[in-house]
Amino acid sequence: MATTQISSHNRLERAKKFLQEIKDRLKNDTGAKVAFKRALSGEHHHLRKIYPFVLPYLQGIPEQEQDIWIFVACLSVYHDQDAEPDAGNFAKSCRELQDSTESKGPERRFRALLETDLDYIEYPITALVRQMKSKKERRISVYYPRLIVDLCLWNHPDQVVQDKWARTFWQAPSSGSARSEETDNVSFEVSDDFKEDVG
Repeated sequence: MATTQISSHNRLERAKKFLQEIKDRLKNDTGAKVAFKRALSGEHHHLRKIYPFVLPYLQGIPEQEQDIWIFVACLSVYHDQDAEPDAGNFAKSCRELQDSTESKGPERRFRALLETDLDYIEYPITALVRQMKSKKERRISVYYPRLIVDLCLWNHPDQVVQDKWARTFWQAPSSGSARSEETDNVSFEVSDDFKEDVG
Protein backbone atom coordinates (compact mmCIF):
# COMPACT_ATOMS: atom_id res chain seq x y z
CA MET A 1 0.00 0.00 0.00
CA ALA A 2 1.30 3.45 -0.84
CA THR A 3 2.13 5.70 2.08
CA THR A 4 2.53 9.41 2.58
CA GLN A 5 3.74 11.73 5.29
CA ILE A 6 1.23 13.53 7.47
CA SER A 7 2.04 16.18 10.05
CA SER A 8 1.19 16.10 13.71
CA HIS A 9 -1.09 19.09 13.06
CA ASN A 10 -3.26 17.05 10.71
CA ARG A 11 -3.31 14.18 13.17
CA LEU A 12 -4.48 16.62 15.83
CA GLU A 13 -7.35 17.71 13.61
CA ARG A 14 -8.26 14.08 13.00
CA ALA A 15 -8.19 13.41 16.76
CA LYS A 16 -10.49 16.37 17.42
CA LYS A 17 -12.93 15.10 14.83
CA PHE A 18 -12.79 11.54 16.20
CA LEU A 19 -13.49 12.57 19.79
CA GLN A 20 -16.34 14.86 18.75
CA GLU A 21 -17.89 12.01 16.77
CA ILE A 22 -17.69 9.74 19.81
CA LYS A 23 -19.22 12.44 22.02
CA ASP A 24 -22.09 12.99 19.58
CA ARG A 25 -22.67 9.24 19.23
CA LEU A 26 -22.94 8.75 23.00
CA LYS A 27 -24.87 11.91 23.79
CA ASN A 28 -28.09 10.18 24.85
CA ASP A 29 -26.77 6.66 25.39
CA THR A 30 -26.15 6.16 29.10
CA GLY A 31 -25.45 2.45 28.67
CA ALA A 32 -22.71 3.10 26.13
CA LYS A 33 -21.11 5.69 28.39
CA VAL A 34 -20.97 3.11 31.17
CA ALA A 35 -19.35 0.65 28.75
CA PHE A 36 -16.65 3.19 27.87
CA LYS A 37 -15.87 3.81 31.53
CA ARG A 38 -15.63 0.08 32.22
CA ALA A 39 -13.30 -0.31 29.24
CA LEU A 40 -10.72 1.78 31.11
CA SER A 41 -10.01 -1.38 33.08
CA GLY A 42 -8.31 -2.69 29.93
CA GLU A 43 -10.15 -5.99 30.18
CA HIS A 44 -10.79 -7.40 26.72
CA HIS A 45 -14.45 -8.29 27.26
CA HIS A 46 -15.16 -4.65 28.21
CA LEU A 47 -13.14 -3.31 25.28
CA ARG A 48 -14.99 -5.48 22.77
CA LYS A 49 -18.27 -3.90 23.85
CA ILE A 50 -17.14 -0.47 22.68
CA TYR A 51 -15.60 -1.54 19.37
CA PRO A 52 -18.86 -0.90 17.45
CA PHE A 53 -18.72 2.71 18.65
CA VAL A 54 -15.06 3.46 17.92
CA LEU A 55 -13.70 1.28 15.14
CA PRO A 56 -15.87 2.79 12.37
CA TYR A 57 -14.18 6.14 13.08
CA LEU A 58 -10.64 4.77 12.99
CA GLN A 59 -10.36 3.98 9.30
CA GLY A 60 -6.84 4.77 8.14
CA ILE A 61 -5.36 4.84 11.65
CA PRO A 62 -2.50 2.31 11.89
CA GLU A 63 -3.68 -0.73 13.81
CA GLN A 64 -0.80 -0.51 16.26
CA GLU A 65 -1.99 2.97 17.29
CA GLN A 66 -5.70 2.27 17.54
CA ASP A 67 -5.42 1.22 21.19
CA ILE A 68 -4.19 4.73 22.01
CA TRP A 69 -7.15 6.36 20.31
CA ILE A 70 -9.59 3.98 22.03
CA PHE A 71 -7.97 4.52 25.43
CA VAL A 72 -8.16 8.31 25.17
CA ALA A 73 -11.76 8.09 23.94
CA CYS A 74 -12.59 6.16 27.12
CA LEU A 75 -10.87 8.82 29.22
CA SER A 76 -12.84 11.56 27.47
CA VAL A 77 -16.09 9.82 28.37
CA TYR A 78 -15.02 9.17 31.96
CA HIS A 79 -13.85 12.75 32.59
CA ASP A 80 -16.17 14.62 30.26
CA GLN A 81 -15.86 18.36 29.71
CA ASP A 82 -18.73 20.62 28.75
CA ALA A 83 -16.53 23.37 27.35
CA GLU A 84 -13.55 23.07 25.03
CA PRO A 85 -10.44 23.20 27.25
CA ASP A 86 -7.28 25.13 26.50
CA ALA A 87 -5.17 23.32 23.92
CA GLY A 88 -2.37 22.43 26.32
CA ASN A 89 -0.64 19.10 26.78
CA PHE A 90 -1.30 16.59 29.55
CA ALA A 91 1.53 18.00 31.66
CA LYS A 92 -0.40 21.28 31.95
CA SER A 93 -3.30 19.39 33.50
CA CYS A 94 -0.89 17.58 35.84
CA ARG A 95 0.61 20.92 36.87
CA GLU A 96 -2.87 22.20 37.74
CA LEU A 97 -3.47 19.04 39.75
CA GLN A 98 -0.23 19.55 41.69
CA ASP A 99 -1.07 23.20 42.33
CA SER A 100 -4.44 22.19 43.79
CA THR A 101 -2.90 20.31 46.72
CA GLU A 102 -0.10 20.57 49.26
CA SER A 103 0.75 16.91 48.72
CA LYS A 104 3.61 16.01 46.39
CA GLY A 105 1.68 12.93 45.23
CA PRO A 106 0.76 14.30 41.79
CA GLU A 107 4.37 15.32 41.10
CA ARG A 108 5.62 11.85 42.09
CA ARG A 109 3.07 10.26 39.78
CA PHE A 110 4.07 12.61 36.98
CA ARG A 111 7.79 11.87 37.41
CA ALA A 112 7.03 8.15 37.21
CA LEU A 113 4.83 8.70 34.17
CA LEU A 114 7.69 10.25 32.21
CA GLU A 115 9.69 7.03 32.65
CA THR A 116 6.83 4.68 31.83
CA ASP A 117 6.91 2.53 28.71
CA LEU A 118 4.03 3.01 26.29
CA ASP A 119 2.84 -0.56 26.91
CA TYR A 120 2.15 0.31 30.56
CA ILE A 121 1.13 3.94 30.29
CA GLU A 122 -2.63 3.57 30.55
CA TYR A 123 -2.73 2.88 34.29
CA PRO A 124 -0.71 5.93 35.48
CA ILE A 125 -2.55 8.29 33.14
CA THR A 126 -5.91 6.93 34.27
CA ALA A 127 -4.89 7.34 37.91
CA LEU A 128 -3.98 10.99 37.31
CA VAL A 129 -7.22 11.68 35.44
CA ARG A 130 -9.19 10.11 38.30
CA GLN A 131 -7.51 12.55 40.67
CA MET A 132 -8.33 15.45 38.34
CA LYS A 133 -11.96 14.39 38.16
CA SER A 134 -12.16 14.20 41.96
CA LYS A 135 -11.30 17.90 42.31
CA LYS A 136 -14.87 19.14 42.57
CA GLU A 137 -13.82 22.55 43.87
CA ARG A 138 -11.41 23.14 40.97
CA ARG A 139 -12.22 21.93 37.48
CA ILE A 140 -9.08 20.48 35.91
CA SER A 141 -9.52 19.85 32.21
CA VAL A 142 -7.60 17.65 29.78
CA TYR A 143 -7.13 18.43 26.10
CA TYR A 144 -7.68 14.90 24.80
CA PRO A 145 -6.84 15.45 21.11
CA ARG A 146 -3.32 16.52 22.08
CA LEU A 147 -3.03 13.52 24.40
CA ILE A 148 -3.73 11.21 21.45
CA VAL A 149 -1.05 12.87 19.33
CA ASP A 150 1.49 12.87 22.14
CA LEU A 151 0.99 9.21 23.01
CA CYS A 152 1.40 8.28 19.36
CA LEU A 153 4.82 9.95 19.60
CA TRP A 154 5.73 8.51 22.99
CA ASN A 155 8.28 6.07 21.56
CA HIS A 156 10.06 8.69 19.47
CA PRO A 157 13.83 8.05 19.87
CA ASP A 158 14.46 11.65 20.94
CA GLN A 159 11.69 11.49 23.59
CA VAL A 160 10.31 14.78 22.31
CA VAL A 161 7.00 14.34 24.15
CA GLN A 162 8.57 13.49 27.50
CA ASP A 163 10.86 16.50 27.17
CA LYS A 164 8.00 18.83 26.26
CA TRP A 165 5.86 17.54 29.13
CA ALA A 166 8.70 17.99 31.62
CA ARG A 167 9.28 21.57 30.46
CA THR A 168 5.57 22.32 30.74
CA PHE A 169 5.21 20.82 34.21
CA TRP A 170 8.25 22.54 35.71
CA GLN A 171 7.75 25.73 33.67
CA ALA A 172 11.22 25.66 32.12
CA PRO A 173 11.69 27.77 28.98
CA SER A 174 12.45 25.89 25.79
CA SER A 175 16.05 25.93 24.55
CA GLY A 176 15.32 27.61 21.24
CA SER A 177 12.06 27.86 19.37
CA ALA A 178 12.42 24.64 17.43
CA ARG A 179 12.52 22.31 20.45
CA SER A 180 9.26 23.59 21.89
CA GLU A 181 7.46 22.92 18.63
CA GLU A 182 8.90 19.49 17.81
CA THR A 183 5.76 17.58 18.70
CA ASP A 184 3.85 19.79 16.26
CA ASN A 185 6.22 19.17 13.36
CA VAL A 186 6.91 15.45 13.47
CA SER A 187 5.54 13.57 10.47
CA PHE A 188 3.99 10.12 10.40
CA GLU A 189 3.78 7.44 7.75
CA VAL A 190 0.14 6.55 7.18
CA SER A 191 -2.06 4.97 4.57
CA ASP A 192 -3.63 6.81 1.64
CA ASP A 193 -7.01 6.25 3.29
CA PHE A 194 -5.88 8.33 6.25
CA LYS A 195 -4.64 11.06 3.93
CA GLU A 196 -8.03 11.26 2.24
CA ASP A 197 -9.85 11.22 5.57
CA VAL A 198 -8.01 14.24 6.94
CA GLY A 199 -8.19 16.08 3.64
